Amino acid sequence: MRTFLSLLAAAAISLAGYFLLFGFVVSRPLVVDQISALMDKKLAYAAATPHPKLFIVAGSNARFSHSCAAVERVLHRPCVNMGIAADVALDWTLDRARAQLAPGDLVYLPLEYDLYSRPLTQLQTGMDAAYRFRHDKASLTARGPEGMVRAAFMFSLPTLVHSIGEMGLKAAGVARRFNVETLDRQGDETGHDGAKADPYVPVIRRTPQVMPDTHTLMSNPDSGQAVLGAFLDWCRAHHVQAVGGLPTIFNDRPLPDAAPDMLRSFYAAHGAGFMVLPNRSQYPRADFYDSAYHLRESAQTAHSQLVAQGLRPFLSRSP
Repeated sequence: MRTFLSLLAAAAISLAGYFLLFGFVVSRPLVVDQISALMDKKLAYAAATPHPKLFIVAGSNARFSHSCAAVERVLHRPCVNMGIAADVALDWTLDRARAQLAPGDLVYLPLEYDLYSRPLTQLQTGMDAAYRFRHDKASLTARGPEGMVRAAFMFSLPTLVHSIGEMGLKAAGVARRFNVETLDRQGDETGHDGAKADPYVPVIRRTPQVMPDTHTLMSNPDSGQAVLGAFLDWCRAHHVQAVGGLPTIFNDRPLPDAAPDMLRSFYAAHGAGFMVLPNRSQYPRADFYDSAYHLRESAQTAHSQLVAQGLRPFLSRSP
């Protein structure tokens, strides 16, 4: 009995030490914590601009491949780029967008293809979960007991090593290649072109083309699709025009008709529109920066001008 109690006490002390360490002491200021600063800048612009306005919501495809500054110049309407990274869970971004939306606004969602079938476990253990467990624990209650437990136990020894390293680099004044200072006021990423893009040319050459698998694209309705569907239903009920779209990918092979058709049906079922550009958001590899979803800034601007023209017919619609 004494041995059992000793083991129980050791386990309790270990758990307490784990929660103290990852919940209150160490952090990842250069990667995980950055998402809060990025989001704060985007939301500050949203709060400072009048309605009606436009929001672009996706992962890093929104941030790197879409320019709200360019959209504003075409549509003469404030535009907020809500994109941060694909590893940031969709519900975290949508919740923050929802708090800024008003009747007459428009939300454009060129989501990365894998977000539609992302499993619940991945949704609950994204970069935002790590940030929230360290800095905003109360917000995890919205995900229920399972989400809270998954967030609490997503850390490991490599996490500790990365945390110590990043905290040291932050103390030494080291910043990431892209950070809040490289965003424009609308929340678009800037500066990812020219000489900055040259080192990534070999990376782009060998990167496989992103191509949605129509057998799995909409195969997981209980996770990402459920979160998105609930948001689209909210938009319809609050007279916010939601419009789905396609993310930017290579044009090595043409996108099959089935993929946009399936997405269009999903959005229509929730009262939302869907917009497909003539080029289906496909571009030559030379237009991409450092990944298969990130356009160079020059292509980002050109693509966003096309997006703005494609969204123009939706501006006067009421869901």
